[in-house]
Amino acid sequence: MRYAIYYCPAAGSELDRFGQDWLATSELPGITSARIGELLRDARRYGWHATIHAPFVLTAGMSYQDLRQAVAAVAQSFTPFALPLKLDRLAGFLALRPSSEHVAIDALAAACVQALEPMRALIDELAKQRRAMGLDATELALLNRYGYPYVLDRYRFHMTLSAPATPLEEQILHQALEPLVTKLSSALIDTLSICREASPGADFELIERMPLRMEKRA
Repeated sequence: MRYAIYYCPAAGSELDRFGQDWLATSELPGITSARIGELLRDARRYGWHATIHAPFVLTAGMSYQDLRQAVAAVAQSFTPFALPLKLDRLAGFLALRPSSEHVAIDALAAACVQALEPMRALIDELAKQRRAMGLDATELALLNRYGYPYVLDRYRFHMTLSAPATPLEEQILHQALEPLVTKLSSALIDTLSICREASPGADFELIERMPLRMEKRA
């Protein structure tokens, strides 16, 4: 069983409806339905989200209650903030990304990584070797330290919209997405979501949302 800490838009929100509708797409001119299924397969399995802490197994002696307490403590260390988004290309795939540098989301992800590190089980050597492919020296050091290379200075907030596609497919996807994305307002980062993969290869499911600290009004 693996857990992950995600940003999941509030159910029924503009961003949630956009993501759910996009992941349900089955037809686009110029791309077969079967190919669309391939391009959206992983995004559908992991759910409409942005990763704050990548999936991991709890180490021996740690329980879900320990995890939720740690995530709640991180959430209560931050206040909600808006994150403007744009359609972007990252590592060969299309995603929603911050439209400018945003210190708060990077700090939130870093705090999560640091807080949950004591309860993360070490990954095995085979998984480490698989993840090490194509990494630079900094990413390798992060992989060895945290079990995942894209953390801290290498963290990149993104909400995946497709797997890597051919240039023509990417053009079609971009043309379909761009008018939808331009209508979106900023993402409201106001909760951390604990999600779970019950068995290897299963869809991730949202278990619980932990609210960020609300500022008290005078």
